[in-house]
Amino acid sequence: MAHILVTGWYPPNKGKEMVKVYTSKDKPAYPDFVKKINNWVTASTDGQIKAYAVYECPDDKILDTMKAIAKRYTLYSTVEGYRYYAELLMDAEEAIKLLF
Repeated sequence: MAHILVTGWYPPNKGKEMVKVYTSKDKPAYPDFVKKINNWVTASTDGQIKAYAVYECPDDKILDTMKAIAKRYTLYSTVEGYRYYAELLMDAEEAIKLLF
């Protein structure tokens, strides 16, 4: 299984607007093979609200999952000042094997 980390940032004064978008029933649905593992929010040192979400998908569905995430997060990007970055994560033990 593959894991994708999405990190998002937005100004604190946009919190209510982000909640409205996040709880909207009109968001694009994720395909059945995409599973959200967890979602966290914190205040970052630069004064922004920072959110993390981790998704899981089959290895052969990474591209489709990235497309689905982009489609969903484009909706969040309608909130002024919101930005996000999606990263494909590698298991640390697998990464170490690449070094040796």
